[in-house]
Amino acid sequence: MSIVRVISVAVFGAALALGATSAYAQHHHHHNHHRPSYHIDHHDHVVRDSHGHVIGRYHHDVIHQDSNYIVPHTGHHHHGTYYVQSGQYYYRPQTASVSSPHTTNYRPQQVTFGGFLHVDDLASRLETLSNEFCLDLHYNYSHNRGFQETYREAYQVLDVAKYIHAAEHQNDRRAIQEQLGGLDRLFHHIQGDVRGWSRHHHRQVGQLGILSKMDLIESTLHHLMNDVGVRPTPDAGGQQAPPPGGGQEQAPPPVGGATPLGTSPPPPTVP
Repeated sequence: MSIVRVISVAVFGAALALGATSAYAQHHHHHNHHRPSYHIDHHDHVVRDSHGHVIGRYHHDVIHQDSNYIVPHTGHHHHGTYYVQSGQYYYRPQTASVSSPHTTNYRPQQVTFGGFLHVDDLASRLETLSNEFCLDLHYNYSHNRGFQETYREAYQVLDVAKYIHAAEHQNDRRAIQEQLGGLDRLFHHIQGDVRGWSRHHHRQVGQLGILSKMDLIESTLHHLMNDVGVRPTPDAGGQQAPPPGGGQEQAPPPVGGATPLGTSPPPPTVP
């Protein structure tokens, strides 16, 4: 059973980076959802997203200019780079970064649809990115109209990432596929809500603005769905304590609690 209600909504794309007071500077034409775009600077070995933020620095040219849905090598916990080129999904392991120029670069590997080879890594990345996204919403966007509903939906994405990360260790492939079914549609709906929001800055979460965070989540989600064999969907309170011994700050659950996995949330209230 998909966790996502059927949504028929058009969302806006964004052209400029997140400002101090607004989540967008101008709208492009209407389309089904925003698709992340990237600029590959092979001279400086830098990858920038469509909002101008640097998301990857490489010692060698490892990504082709016409690539999209880029999920960069981070150099810490998540090694290797994912990207899509000419409709094919690729993973390049052990990608050298500028800070670690001696790391070996391997040839890119084409990722087979439904191969279940990168679930643990991609689910972990999605969990980290979704948690940072929820924290950014919590600290800097709670004044916006419709916040509670959108935050509840964003927290669903985080819950699914956590669930898949755990289910992968149990080798429960069917459960993973069921939870991912329609998740991209839910996230596109979230993107449409957030792109029109203003920002009241209280705390910087991570290194990127909220638009770049959403682009990375969307790219990671597409790679995860491809790896587990799920097709893209046709368009149609309180602070949680960190784990013992420190660790990454966790986004607080939405007011009223998170929607249980496998169930549909109530219809959204359209502002």
